[in-house]
Amino acid sequence: MAQLTIDQIITLGELSITLSGNYEAQGDLYGKRLAYTSPTTIATITDALKWQYESFQDESTARGVANYLYWICGKFALEGQYIITGAGGGTVVPINPGSTPNPTEFEVTGSSIIPAGDSTVTISTYIGYNLLFVRNGIPQSQIDLGNSYYNWNKVTGQFICYGPAVEGELFQLYPFI
Repeated sequence: MAQLTIDQIITLGELSITLSGNYEAQGDLYGKRLAYTSPTTIATITDALKWQYESFQDESTARGVANYLYWICGKFALEGQYIITGAGGGTVVPINPGSTPNPTEFEVTGSSIIPAGDSTVTISTYIGYNLLFVRNGIPQSQIDLGNSYYNWNKVTGQFICYGPAVEGELFQLYPFI
């Protein structure tokens, strides 16, 4: 692994201040935190390193302080690297509470949201929400009981109804949190 630059360590120090503060605050809820560096200590050393590096632009003299800062940041520096690189994780779909999209109601035709004979559509405005599907006034299940049912993927927005849409049917889609 390549050695981190002074600028990268300063950024990790700044991130570690917040991460350490959050960890300390959890102690108020879950009990005293064990063996961690306080955000005040991390902030002091980060500021000292930043001042030294910006004032003298000498990597050889700042390297010792940078290595010390990285060491005292400990697990917070590792967590900070994870945040900066964006490694792993997944997708979190933001939902604005109180602004659930409006339900959709339509009669199946050859040109409706789900055309007659089709069964799949992507509904991007409903991504992140759960979905209730009502077909001809009958709420549908996501469990296959041999009749009509549906599948909804709230991450991708893919909606699939099983049996295909039939001309003249009434479809209602209700998003909810």
